Amino acid sequence: MTAVNPDPGLRGVVPFVFDCLRSGNCCTHGEGHVWLAPGEVERLAAARGMAVAAFRARHVTLAPDPRDGTTREALRESADAPAGNGRCSLLEGRHHCSVYDDRPQHCRDYPYWESVTGDAAGFERARAICPGIRPVVPEAVRKEAFTRVEALYAEVDRVVEQSHAVCLARGLCCRFEDAGHELFATALEADFAAAKEPHAPAPAGPGRCPYHVGGRCTARAARPLGCRTYFCDPAQEDALARTHEHFLARLRAIEAETGYPTAYARFPAMVGARGVGRGADRADSAGATP
Repeated sequence: MTAVNPDPGLRGVVPFVFDCLRSGNCCTHGEGHVWLAPGEVERLAAARGMAVAAFRARHVTLAPDPRDGTTREALRESADAPAGNGRCSLLEGRHHCSVYDDRPQHCRDYPYWESVTGDAAGFERARAICPGIRPVVPEAVRKEAFTRVEALYAEVDRVVEQSHAVCLARGLCCRFEDAGHELFATALEADFAAAKEPHAPAPAGPGRCPYHVGGRCTARAARPLGCRTYFCDPAQEDALARTHEHFLARLRAIEAETGYPTAYARFPAMVGARGVGRGADRADSAGATP
């Protein structure tokens, strides 16, 4: 087996592992600047198919570096964003970085900044906005939370069964681009699913769930709340939406009562970050959060 380099976050004041889930949250929150190193403006301009001068005029600003007072180039905030929002002008739609493969080194280094790895308060601020940051979970906390989640899922299934919602087993709800929705879940649910069903093939397409194979779910016992309460049956849509919110609040209570780290993001991205559908080597490295 190929050796996996340990996540640098494990050396932080609060040990963590990180996978970018492309949430866009770090591009839309807070104050400060994304500093540009020499040559990065030219690379970003090429990535956008723009002349360097035009790119500078639209996306670059000058600001004093608080560390030494020198004036440096930084990415500009979106002109459409509220003051202090921090939304990068290169972000498109809700969360799409238009230059992700060519993004500045300052972006690539996140969240391994000294302000995050070396400061507990800074870590908590980062974790509050970034679902890809996963603190190491103590085994006792993990065991208790998983036991309670399993019991909650059983209760959800009983409630849904009593609703007599009709499932046609077409698999459409798992083809998110066709169904017109996305599947979100808590980090606790993603950890539970990855622990119960660690193996799955590569997803059938970008953003797809790795457990959706041949039109069927291969992890029904481990599937998250959103899957359990979603049905194409319009007669039960409103009732099941209320059921979902009720049990989501119960999941949040489990997090709070056990001290389980909180996050909420796209389920396929989260289980992928935990190694599901990404090969055995990656799954082993995800085990840093036992």
